[in-house]
Amino acid sequence: MKKIVYMFAVLAVSVGVIAAESKPNVLFIAVDDLKPWLGCYDHPVVKTPNIDRLAASGTVFRNTYCQVALCGPSRMSVLTGLRPDTTGIYSMGSGWASQQIGAARERVPGLKTIPQYFKEHGYTSLGFGKVFDSRNTDKHQDAVSWSNKGGVRWDWNTDLYPLKPVGGGYQDPVTRKILDEAYKEVTRLKMEKPQRTAYLSTIEGARPVCEALDLPDEAYAEGNVMTAPALEVIRQHSKNGKPFFLAVGYYKPHLPFVAPKKYWDLYDPEEFEIEPVQVYPKDGVAVAETDYIEARGFHPVPEEGPIPEALQRHMLHGYAACVSYVDAQVGKLLQALEESGVADNTIICLWGDHGFHLGDKQVWGKHTNYEQATEAPLIISSPAIPGGVVEDAAMTELVDLFPTLCELAGLEAPEKTDGRSLAGIMRGEELDAGKSAISQYMRQDEELGSVMGWAMRTSRYRYVEWRRIVNDDGNVTWSGNVVGCELYDYKNDPNETRNLATSIEHRGVMTELQQEFDRVMPHLPDRSLDTCDH
Repeated sequence: MKKIVYMFAVLAVSVGVIAAESKPNVLFIAVDDLKPWLGCYDHPVVKTPNIDRLAASGTVFRNTYCQVALCGPSRMSVLTGLRPDTTGIYSMGSGWASQQIGAARERVPGLKTIPQYFKEHGYTSLGFGKVFDSRNTDKHQDAVSWSNKGGVRWDWNTDLYPLKPVGGGYQDPVTRKILDEAYKEVTRLKMEKPQRTAYLSTIEGARPVCEALDLPDEAYAEGNVMTAPALEVIRQHSKNGKPFFLAVGYYKPHLPFVAPKKYWDLYDPEEFEIEPVQVYPKDGVAVAETDYIEARGFHPVPEEGPIPEALQRHMLHGYAACVSYVDAQVGKLLQALEESGVADNTIICLWGDHGFHLGDKQVWGKHTNYEQATEAPLIISSPAIPGGVVEDAAMTELVDLFPTLCELAGLEAPEKTDGRSLAGIMRGEELDAGKSAISQYMRQDEELGSVMGWAMRTSRYRYVEWRRIVNDDGNVTWSGNVVGCELYDYKNDPNETRNLATSIEHRGVMTELQQEFDRVMPHLPDRSLDTCDH
């Protein structure tokens, strides 16, 4: 763990014990598809001065991993403090993969969400934007979790396919006209996802992969739907003496890469280097690969085959512009806390729900168990703990957020959580560098049927075990039938160019990692069939 001195202004913090009669506020910032492309993670190009300012007041966790590289189940894991294998939520809330939060509450009696738990302990819990994914909850993003009856008023479709002048996505008049005409057909035929997306992808100009217009921040959802009402909450609730739990969920940098032109102007596209390895690992496992490349279907990304380098660089530019756009919104939130006089009594937690492939393995999206899809940024600032710390040794997980926020706020965490509090690490009291992080992904394979892959990340290695499962309309039963294994050594092969699971030289490493896997995954049956056995 390193103490870092940043060369810019630092948020005011108060070092000491938080008085019981003065509960700290909580600002909970979720950013969709945000990988660690941030200045405080030493990215050489991306400009994020406001998030870096937050980092200067808190702890930057450099080795944090999501539980599922997919927004819905990842957010459910974060917000319940429970792993997918506990809640049964592995995918989005549709079809056979559906396991809504109501079903999870039946499966886990007494299940609480973070905003619900804070609400029950005297907080006003409010949310704006994409906090949960509403496809895994009711349309109000789990109304019971929030203090206002309307829950979180946000429809994630608005950002991709806006039909109103204020909303989230495309603001180009030409694009909007094309979309308006297309939606007449969508409405007439009563299309549902994914049919709707497939249809829009066939219409030229309906889904441009990028947009850069000279518009104010408030022209898009990040400024209008998310930041503006959150600023008002901070101003109003900082005066009433009651602590608030405020969740703000930003949709960008999710595709399409749409942001005001001034954020594009921060960069020269030639600054961005395209990924050097755009193939899957040698000796890899076929089921580990994804058929779903999110960028395909956006114009002018080809539907198959290599993406031209100039277009890749343009998309990298767009992703960075979106990150800087979100960074500006974070800056407004921080400024509102300072101006309202509550910055020194507010816990701030900023996290990305998973990583994102930006061309490596020719993937533009998530939906894998590889490093680029599972690693996520995590920054936590607490008024009771000195900041400017970079934690680059301990392995941490997003499932750790629930118990961490409880301890920082002086609350006893729920009896049932699968994560651990990181507050001790923030205080420098403990450093469990040997801990591993677990991610997982479920696949439906034509030959193998339903398969689950569990990825265990240690400080050096990633061990992935793919097993057959029985999936009965979302009710998953695990098996000991191992159909594939992966092993990657990030010291010698950071780009995951070769799967070492069958390497004779790595027999000892495989044995050690399988033993550790069995230790941290005791709920899985013993291996009855192991295709990775040397």
